[in-house]
Amino acid sequence: MSNEHVAVNADSDLQPSHIAIDYGNPAIFKLTWLVLDDINVDLISVIVTVVSFASIFTSYVSSIKAILIAAAIIVPLRTFYPRPTDPQGLVLLTGGSSGIGAELAYFFATRGHDLVLVGRNEEQLAIVKRNIEEKFNQNVHIIASDLSLPGAAKQLYENVTGNDFEVSILVNNAGLGAAGDTLEQPIEIAERMTTLNCITVVQLSQLFGRDMAHRGKGWILQVSSIGGWMASPHHNIYHATKHFVRAFSESLSLELRAYPGVVNTQIMPGPTHTQWPTRADAEETVMFGMPGGTNDPKQVALAAYEGLRNRKRMVYSSWGDAASALFMQLAPRSVHLTLAALANSPTRGWARMREPEKDQRKRGEKLEGN
Repeated sequence: MSNEHVAVNADSDLQPSHIAIDYGNPAIFKLTWLVLDDINVDLISVIVTVVSFASIFTSYVSSIKAILIAAAIIVPLRTFYPRPTDPQGLVLLTGGSSGIGAELAYFFATRGHDLVLVGRNEEQLAIVKRNIEEKFNQNVHIIASDLSLPGAAKQLYENVTGNDFEVSILVNNAGLGAAGDTLEQPIEIAERMTTLNCITVVQLSQLFGRDMAHRGKGWILQVSSIGGWMASPHHNIYHATKHFVRAFSESLSLELRAYPGVVNTQIMPGPTHTQWPTRADAEETVMFGMPGGTNDPKQVALAAYEGLRNRKRMVYSSWGDAASALFMQLAPRSVHLTLAALANSPTRGWARMREPEKDQRKRGEKLEGN
């Protein structure tokens, strides 16, 4: 093949797909390891702890001295690193018409951010916009878009940049789920689920992340799920997409070490009291139907923001969610799969999640302005 063909832009519509695959990747690696981020702080803490215990058991040093030395190293590191930085600038938030997305929008507005809200429900987006402008005096632009459609992420990017919006904070919150057996779910639902939960997340992170890297500053928040640690019968495809988001986001956080000033954080909420379970036909499952088993979306929004400003790679919305995730990682696979299947089993009406708040007008009445 000639060099002329090899040099064809990978994004060209005229380029055959096999050429885009075979010759479209420049394979650029920008490896950076010596950074005091939360990953290396955790690594150093583990190494120091292990060495201290080993020293005690081998009688190399006294237990008191080993503990004091370990504390002298670990406490300052965990206290001062990574250094918090308050996010600044315009927020682009997907799935902003309800639930966690709307609560994040309100939370960013209380911190003085203007927003671009994206979602399918234009009516509810407009109400969120009005709530923010009336209560917090921030500017809000809304875009009605179905990001589960192929090519929607690129269209959104072109729309936003074409209107001269400079996005400093990207929040990938929009998500689609569906309960039930995999073989019984419509192919179209599975396709839209994987497109929205995976492809759209990657493309928006790439497109807006490149702009942030060029400016040397930016924040990306991925709204994932503790389902990213679970192989889950009856929620198979959804949880598989969250496995993808978790792995993608964790690796992206390491890659962004090479782009100082750009932060990537993922929030891992557990079951949350939003419209998502009702839309996914999961409100009558053990996980969502049990009393007190769901998070408040305001709590999730607060944890997400604090994780972002503290430059964390991954944060959980509660200690219970963190414990559940740890258990799923440590439990034997037979136990893991059995419990996950039971948690997502239908209750057949004997337990049901109480109806979440649908109308943002009511939420607006409870907001406190500046």
